[in-house]
Amino acid sequence: MSERGDKGLTCGECLLDVSKDSPFVKSVGGIDEFQARLGSVRVVLEDKKEKQRIKKIEEDLVEVMGSLYTGNDWKNGNKRIGELDEDIVAYQGRVGDLNGFLIPGENEIEVRLNLCRTACREAETRLVTLKLAREVEEDLDFDENILKYFNRTSKFLYFMWRSKF
Repeated sequence: MSERGDKGLTCGECLLDVSKDSPFVKSVGGIDEFQARLGSVRVVLEDKKEKQRIKKIEEDLVEVMGSLYTGNDWKNGNKRIGELDEDIVAYQGRVGDLNGFLIPGENEIEVRLNLCRTACREAETRLVTLKLAREVEEDLDFDENILKYFNRTSKFLYFMWRSKF
């Protein structure tokens, strides 16, 4: 049995074979890791609204990956960015003085949120590489809302994390 995975290939954009080292696969892999970390936060959160906010981000990531696979724009991008902006403002109101740096490790939820925030930033970095590859090398469009969403999501997670002190 010969499998494309054994040859370093996988199903990628538009269901075409791509290298497992491609910007596309690295981007989707980064999103997948981020999504797994979000699940690890959701299972320990007690507040139902916070659980729902995290679950909604997980659902968004499924939609984003689908958009990346098809090359289509993410249909809920503008709406979700607006909702995240509202959530950021709400959490900013809970957080006191932001002077200085914090070292994660005060409690389990805070640590998990910080790991999610850093995984989100890593996924965003990989998406920037994919955007450049699509636009420069392949002359394809890239939905700017995807990058905006990841930027806002990491900011949201930052303020959610800081509110746990």
